[in-house]
Amino acid sequence: MSTYNPKNEIKLMILYMLSNVSFSLNHENLSNFFLDKYTSFIAFQEILADLVDTKLVDEYKTKTSIFYKATSDGIEALNSFIDDISAEHKAELDEYIKKNNFRLKEESIIKANYTDSSEGNYKVELEINENKDESFKLEISVPTLDAAITMCENFKDKAKNIYTYVIRQLL
Repeated sequence: MSTYNPKNEIKLMILYMLSNVSFSLNHENLSNFFLDKYTSFIAFQEILADLVDTKLVDEYKTKTSIFYKATSDGIEALNSFIDDISAEHKAELDEYIKKNNFRLKEESIIKANYTDSSEGNYKVELEINENKDESFKLEISVPTLDAAITMCENFKDKAKNIYTYVIRQLL
């Protein structure tokens, strides 16, 4: 076992969490676990940035969220140093993942983003992605930034209802 370094253990814990779910985790879900007990906001940001910079974690940004997934190099690093995570911390991570798996998955498969279009409007992209497949995608052009932001925020809460409504109307 190598010399104990709390930042290194947190890096390994992040890799452990990301490698033990079958979907990307958004920044909020990842930080909620670590900020409650293990580190400060600034230290967490630095640790996460280091994992991304060293290509141990992939980062995908939208206008409304950031998603993270362990890379194959990240999983390899985790496997090499997994014993540097205390048994207590592994148990806490396992419990958190088990207790929150459904919520974490649901929040990670719903994506909402907007971009500026060339005509001065905003293109809103609303997606539901399950098992790395695009199950549902809707693109809408709206005239204002406020409308784009509102649609993205509302889609996160109403995605299931919208999806169900569209499918029922089309079948």
